[in-house]
This record gives sequence, structure tokens and C-alpha cells, in this order.
Amino acid sequence: MYYVKNLKYTYKNSDKPVLSNISFDLKPDRLNVLIGMNGAGKTTLFDCITNHLKAEYDGINMPKLYDISFLTQYNYYAPNNTGEDLIKLFLGIIPKVEKKKFKDHFYKGLSNIEKEKYDHLLKMKIGKMSFGETKWLLTVIFSNLDRKLFLFDEPTSGVDPVSRKKIMEKLQSLIHKGKICLLATHQLQDLAHLNPHIIFIDHGEIVYEGNYDKWLELNHTQNPDEAFENTIVLNKS
Repeated sequence: MYYVKNLKYTYKNSDKPVLSNISFDLKPDRLNVLIGMNGAGKTTLFDCITNHLKAEYDGINMPKLYDISFLTQYNYYAPNNTGEDLIKLFLGIIPKVEKKKFKDHFYKGLSNIEKEKYDHLLKMKIGKMSFGETKWLLTVIFSNLDRKLFLFDEPTSGVDPVSRKKIMEKLQSLIHKGKICLLATHQLQDLAHLNPHIIFIDHGEIVYEGNYDKWLELNHTQNPDEAFENTIVLNKS
């Protein structure tokens, strides 16, 4: 099992840690979901996990960087490039051995509906794609890498409901394949039927870790937005 124990990170020229005493486990049989307010430290935590930022910790068990697929929140590509250009760019930066495997198995692994959408986007310029279409295409690409751990920072942010549903289905399919996935999201309503493992971070500290349904129960509500607000309020008191 992948885990972090007492992770701490402080930015240069700062005396106050942005992450403090961060400890959690990643569950292999369900989605792991990192939630919290903007500025709570979610993206910084991703950067620590991928070793882009050098954190202090008492213990950590995470894959090497080459065994992690990390789709960041913001991705910028030339608007005149097509979906096919994006695939070529992507293939140009992964190892040769994996490139052949990706080419051989990627398209076959898509459902018929996904193949139809994928074929449509290949010829379309990125500037003509909707935000949801771009996010979906990137999610499909990154989720089809042969990696041990998949990280997604706000994969459904700013995405329409239809695309959001398709993205969440794609992430859930990783779990069915035996992969471990951690995503950060503000779209709490998307989690209702998934019962994920929740890691709630507030002001750089973990304030709840555990089952999604249990979290709702503890907050005496079936509305995750209310549970979110209650957790923040309780942490301030």
C-alpha cells in the first residue's frame, strides 16, 4: 500500500509550513479523493508526491516518478494543433518500449463510444474543442499509460456535466484494472455513487481521512457540500 507519514513542506523564504504532519494511505480498491478549499495545499501535496518539491517526512512509500502518471490542472497547447498532434507530442516524450505498447493497446482498450469520440477529436483543432473535450482526451491518454499510480489534479474543473461523467467513468475504470488513483476535485456530487476514500486537507493539515459515506454520516447529512462546509467550520473551532 502506498502511504505518506508526517510529511511537511515549507516554501523557501517562509517560516510557516504549507503542509504539516500530512499522513494518509492510498486504497487500492477504490478511488482516493483529495478535497479541500482552494489554497489548502492539494497541488503542493501532488508536487511533493512526484518529488517536484522536496518535502520532509518520517516515512513515505510511493512509486518512482517513471511509474506515476500525473495530469496537472492546467495544460496549455497551441490552439492550431489537432488532437492527432497532441498524441504525437505525447508519444514523443514516453519511453520507446512503452510507446509501442501504447500504440498496440490504447485504441483497442477504448469502448465503442470512446472510439467514436476519440476519432472525432483526432482531426479537430484544440482551439475548436470544448474545455470538456480537451480534458476528456487528456484523461484518456494519461489513464492508458502503464503506471502504478495515477494522479489527477482537478480533472473535472470547468467541465460540462456530460464530459464530467465520462471523465469520472474513465478514472473509475482504472480501479477496475487494479490501478491506484488519487484525484483532487471540488465536484463532490460526482462522488455520490463511488463511495471513495476521502482525504480532506485544510490549511495544510489532514482533517479527515476515511470512507465517503462515513464522512456524510459524521456530518449528519447526505449533501457532500454541506458536509464539506461543516468540516471546515469544525476545523476552525
